Amino acid sequence: MAPTPDLSGLRVLVLEDEMLVSMLIEDMLTEQHCVIVGPFAAVSEALVAARAEAFDFAVLDVNVGGVKAYPVAETLAARGIPFVFLSGYGQSAMPPDRPDWRVCSKPFRDEQLVEIIAQQLARR
Repeated sequence: MAPTPDLSGLRVLVLEDEMLVSMLIEDMLTEQHCVIVGPFAAVSEALVAARAEAFDFAVLDVNVGGVKAYPVAETLAARGIPFVFLSGYGQSAMPPDRPDWRVCSKPFRDEQLVEIIAQQLARR
């Protein structure tokens, strides 16, 4: 079994409109000693933070209140900040011109999300 990646001190923006899912993500990241930026429940709020806040990574729900979070991802990509999407539709939820955007399928296990975060950080 691989050791758990060390995410201690990582500042993570969270965009998720389902309160229970958001709380699960926050709890998991807090257990990994991450600092939560947000959480945000609207794309517009997360977009403001993505442009101005200091953080190391982002966890983004694809569909937030009927609005796609793609503009947030574009802003993060332009700033060189890695991110992962969460979606019940898997990789098919990504725009065809963005095969490099990673998705963690809902429902997910904590260790799955932690591993994807570590992989995305390593690619940076």
